[in-house]
Amino acid sequence: MLRQSRAEVLKDTWIDNQDVLQTLHISKRTLQTLRTNGTLPYSKVKGKFYYRVADIEQLLQDNYYNHNFKQDGNK
Repeated sequence: MLRQSRAEVLKDTWIDNQDVLQTLHISKRTLQTLRTNGTLPYSKVKGKFYYRVADIEQLLQDNYYNHNFKQDGNK
């Protein structure tokens, strides 16, 4: 059996509002907007919101922009 790397293990973990706010350096209102418009999936348990690390990574990846490359990926 192969051991999972720390990054792979973290992808399967859930973090709460405070962790997301600190990680992304965003306001509570911005996080609420990301939930409301469906940009960031979440789970709500007894009034507390949780987010999968993998979903946050996907959000960042989907919005990744590198000005050194053109739209088609070529320099």
